[in-house]
Amino acid sequence: MTDNTETADLRILDFGLSKIMGPDEKCTEPFGTICYVAPEVLLEKPYTKAVDVWAIGVITYLMLCGSLPFDSNDGDEEIARKTVSNPVNMCFGIWKTISKEAKDFIRNM
Repeated sequence: MTDNTETADLRILDFGLSKIMGPDEKCTEPFGTICYVAPEVLLEKPYTKAVDVWAIGVITYLMLCGSLPFDSNDGDEEIARKTVSNPVNMCFGIWKTISKEAKDFIRNM
């Protein structure tokens, strides 16, 4: 947030681990921060800009409930395993108050 007021602008940043890609370009190099990385990156499959849509879904999930969808105190390998294998969990506490449209938005990302 740009300041502490109710009208503050939201800024998303931290592009330290990023790569500029052309419209039809695919990449196989692993870039990104583990909790925000799409499964295809973790599996070292060729990927497109669609991985950025995944990251926006992760950020939206975090903003709505205050926690990451795939996280672990057991380290990066466990986070990667959960990202690749587990469905997104929207069955606890706060998710009961979040709209179906918001949940669908995240699932589609």
